[in-house]
Amino acid sequence: SLYGGVPIVTRSDGDEMSSRVTTSANEVLGFSFQLNAYQGPKQYEDIAIRLGNNSTALAKIRKKLIKTANQRNPMHPYWDVPRYVQNFQTGLTMAWQNFLDGLPKDHIHVTESEETREGTYDDVLIENPSEGKKKKKKQKQNGRKDNLVGEL
Repeated sequence: SLYGGVPIVTRSDGDEMSSRVTTSANEVLGFSFQLNAYQGPKQYEDIAIRLGNNSTALAKIRKKLIKTANQRNPMHPYWDVPRYVQNFQTGLTMAWQNFLDGLPKDHIHVTESEETREGTYDDVLIENPSEGKKKKKKQKQNGRKDNLVGEL
């Protein structure tokens, strides 16, 4: 819904996974105090009612959401999947190294490299297409269309 410009009002006072994920998303997107109800159900209801009754406030949030989704060069950090993947891979490598070194389980803090911190630009996406795009491009070059049934 966020990518479509639909804000998510969330209860941010609990430990549920969905609450933590949505709270985090709203914070990264810059809507921490506009959409996150840190003080419980009453605040949650108040936020929803305010947005339902104030079309100007809702339109402003929707416009900002759509702007973040369309941001390019660099991509907005929330929508920057290649950046996320790079950081996630770094974290997994750190966890694996800690395991190999016999270190006890602990939190892992990934510090982005300067290059990763700059974000993803369109030229990087063009130079490194996803596997699906590579397959389609190869099939097109070979004069074949994608066959959903497959070859028997």
